[in-house]
This record gives sequence, structure tokens and C-alpha cells, in this order.
Amino acid sequence: VKSKRRAVLSLRLPGGAGEARACGLPAASAAAEGATLALGLGACASIRDLPEGVAAAWCAQLACVGAGGGGDDDESFVAYRHPGLRVAVLAELADDDREAADAAIKSAAACVPHVVVVRLGDALRHRGVCAALRAWKGALIVLEDVASEGEDGQLAGALLRTLGISSRWRVEHSGASFEADKVPSAPVTEIIGDLRPRDLESDSALMDLVVQAQPLYDEYFHEDLIDDLQDKKNSRIAFLVLPTEDGRQFCGLVVYKLWGPPLRVMSILRVAVPHELRMFGYGRLLMRWIMQKATQMPRTQCTKLTLCSMPEAIVFYERLGFTPIPEDQLALNANAPADDEDGEELPQRMPGTIWMEYKCGRAVKAPGRR
Repeated sequence: VKSKRRAVLSLRLPGGAGEARACGLPAASAAAEGATLALGLGACASIRDLPEGVAAAWCAQLACVGAGGGGDDDESFVAYRHPGLRVAVLAELADDDREAADAAIKSAAACVPHVVVVRLGDALRHRGVCAALRAWKGALIVLEDVASEGEDGQLAGALLRTLGISSRWRVEHSGASFEADKVPSAPVTEIIGDLRPRDLESDSALMDLVVQAQPLYDEYFHEDLIDDLQDKKNSRIAFLVLPTEDGRQFCGLVVYKLWGPPLRVMSILRVAVPHELRMFGYGRLLMRWIMQKATQMPRTQCTKLTLCSMPEAIVFYERLGFTPIPEDQLALNANAPADDEDGEELPQRMPGTIWMEYKCGRAVKAPGRR
């Protein structure tokens, strides 16, 4: 099947009648007719409100290698399957077994699938699964079974958006048909930036964010957050937060510092997102914010952003437009004094890290400014 708008897989509900044939599909590459849901090679769909046991039955039948098509009996949930279709199923992953999850991902990749099927709960619990699915370019089916619907609804919505889900289907209350449903919108987050230590200490709401962020700071930077900011003279911090009924939920932070003329550089000193909130695009939101901030500054004050990246994060920063700083330029910097004209210590290269930079280009005025 060369067209992504031709059905290669049809799933049906218990007792539903499915047509065992290929058919045309709309632009979304997914269409429902009664109890049957047809999907093409371009489908990125999720299915919610599945009856108990149906998700497990679908996964079991789809995982059967060489299954060319469905049967006519009520026990078959695969109404139609293209004879050459390869399907990889990621399901029933243990909560704390990272090795098993990694092995399942490798096994799925080894079969070179056309379609990947995953349970939402498994994707939420295993960040490795999230990372693999974000890089996946083929068809994707996310099953929002009963077990996964008990998860935080906002995180589930953020994950579906991150995975590029374009169509969502729910099982009608009687369990006899599929109905189109709205893809959940991404959570509305807020960035509170340009904060100094004294700003944090004088505001109880900001101090609550400090308390939420401190365990993350302890784990990765082994420092007290406020003490670290005070040690880094003239540094600032920005918090990414998710407004809730009880206040604000901490979702990430970035610590940065501007080095004025003659350096004209903004250094990103710290970037961190809680482990349970990774793969939802929060790190990218923080980086986009600080990049926009630097770009909108006068070029007499800032011409580029710099940071020290661990080797495993280089690809992430490259996708944002950062490039490694040439070694010959680093050699020149190594011969420069460790302090600037005001006696402030310049950031030093840590062992095993890579210096990267983002050139701001022409100055861009902030919206509304003249």
C-alpha cells in the first residue's frame, strides 16, 4: 500500500461486524463506521473508553506475527489486516522494570514495523517508551484503557499532543460503536522569569516553588537553590509552572546570566525538568523562552547564548539551533582570564561536556514595542 489514505488495519468492538477489505480514508487517515475503526499508514490515533479486556485482546491479536486478516467470529477484534502489515505492540510493561521496557523497544524496532500500538499508561510510566514514540515516523495507535485513564488527565493530554495524535476516538456508552472525540489540548503553562534571590525570599508563592524545585536541585546540582543563585552573582532564574486549583505546580527551571560588553553573551547555567514530567516538551518550552529573551535584547548587550551540554543532550540542543563551539575558539577562550572586568568568575567548561552556542542574529523587537 503506497497511499497513507488506504486502510491497512481495521479494528472492531466485541460482536461488531467488520468489512474485511481495504477502503479509502479521509485526510486524518482514520475513519469509523459503526463498530469498526479503519486506520491507514498515516494514522496517529488514540482510542478511549474501551470496554474492560478489549485493549488486552486487541494487543494480543495484533501481536500475532503473520496474521493476514480477521475472522468472522465474534472473538476476532481484527476485522481486516493487510497481509504484509507489520505491527509492534508495547503493552503490559512493569512499572519499575526499565530493562524490560528497553528490551521491548529494541524488539519492536527489530521487526521494522509499519504500525506501533501502545497503552497510554505504559507510555506515561516509561520515559524510554515516550522518547522512542516521539522519534517514530510511522502509524501510531494509543489505547487509553481503563488502567491508563486513572492517570493525571493533564499529563495524559500533554503526552498525546507530544506524540502527535491527530485523531481521537471513543467507544460509545453502549459499547456498540466508535465516535469521534476531541484531541485534548496541551496544558496551559506559565513561565515566571527574571527572578533574583531577593525576589524569591520576599514572595511566599515563589518560595513555594523553591520548595518544590529543591529536591530536583539537590539531585542534579547538589546545591541549595537560593545559595547557588547568590554565589552566581547577577544570575537569574525562571520557573515553568502549571496553574492548578491549589496554586502552581513546578514543571521546570532555567538559571541564566547575562555578560554585558565586551562579551555580550547570555549563559545558560542550569536547565532541569522533574523526571516524571519529561518528554512532554517542557524543556523545549524553557529553552524557547530564554532564546526569545536573548533574541529580543539589543545586540550591544547580547549577541549569542552559550551552554555546556552533556553528550546525551547534544541532539536536543541541535534541534533548537545550537551548534558546538569550534575547538580553536575554545582554545582562545581557555587563554582568556577567568574573570571579567567586574571581577565576576566566567563559566568554566566541565569535564565531559560540550560547549554550544546559539547566535541571535539580527535584533528582534518584542511584540508591541516600537
